[in-house]
Amino acid sequence: MVDITLFELHLDGSKFTANAPGVGESDEEETDEDDGGGAPLGLFAAVALVVLAVTAVAVKKKGGSDQDGGIDEV
Repeated sequence: MVDITLFELHLDGSKFTANAPGVGESDEEETDEDDGGGAPLGLFAAVALVVLAVTAVAVKKKGGSDQDGGIDEV
């Protein structure tokens, strides 16, 4: 048979501990500055939703109503 390995992880001499840097800090001001400085995902989602709604209303207003038959027959 064929022995296929997709992922191989070598942890020779590795040491896992629970004393990572920044664990247990109670200063929230410092942790807020370390978030990356980008715009929050919630703000982006809200703006995208507003743009989508405005576009849908504009298309609906421009398209008119479908009560007149839509296609003019000659």
